[in-house]
Amino acid sequence: MTARHERDWMEFVAELMAEPLTEFPAERIALRLGETFDGLGCSFNDMAPGRAPTIELYPLRENFSGYRDQIEEWSIERAAEEHPLLRFYIGTGLRVPVRTHDVPATYADPRVCGEWTALARSCHCQDQMALPLRLQPGVHRAFVLGRGEPFTDAELDLCRVLWRVLTGLDRQVSAFARARRETGAAGHDVASALRLTPRESAVLTLLSQGLTAGAIGRRLDIAERTVHKHLERCYAKLGVADRLSAVLRAQRLGLFGRVS
Repeated sequence: MTARHERDWMEFVAELMAEPLTEFPAERIALRLGETFDGLGCSFNDMAPGRAPTIELYPLRENFSGYRDQIEEWSIERAAEEHPLLRFYIGTGLRVPVRTHDVPATYADPRVCGEWTALARSCHCQDQMALPLRLQPGVHRAFVLGRGEPFTDAELDLCRVLWRVLTGLDRQVSAFARARRETGAAGHDVASALRLTPRESAVLTLLSQGLTAGAIGRRLDIAERTVHKHLERCYAKLGVADRLSAVLRAQRLGLFGRVS
């Protein structure tokens, strides 16, 4: 992996962050991941309480050797108990990029993971690498790349960089979507007139809910100093000098549906 890959990805994610996205662009990212890491396929797994789990498979060089339906069914029904990566995440509580060949034997017991091993080998994706965006009880959202050759240490290093920026993008999209639902079309028109970026709109919305800069940073997975930079730009666009004035002016303009 080279500095060019990292630079290209930063530009790609910056472009996504500038778009008014209310749905996470999983397909665009999955295809880009597959291209960067020369993968045979990339899946986007999304599981959360109160709705059916989903898995989207994006074949890159082949259609998973005809095993697409079997992979989808197995991933939804059995992966939590038998996939070494998911077993590792559930067992440790860690949320970091991991390769299957790095998973300790405790979580990759052949007796438990045997069917996964056979299925992965059949579709030539026996080495996999995961980028978990969300991981908490009952919630699992991640990209999983697969190919026949082992992922290198350099590729894992790049994956760690991408994991951070993609986690931030995921949280921004969620926050912006909530803001759009609360404000409706009128609030969107105000934001457009003020030339607020999606990230600035998300930061302002969280500010209106009483969150501190530190809490906003944790919610969006960005540094507190980055939050302050976004707030400075929001203040300038609103023509105010502090957070209270910003919230009040934005409220008067109709930017928020309500202030919590």
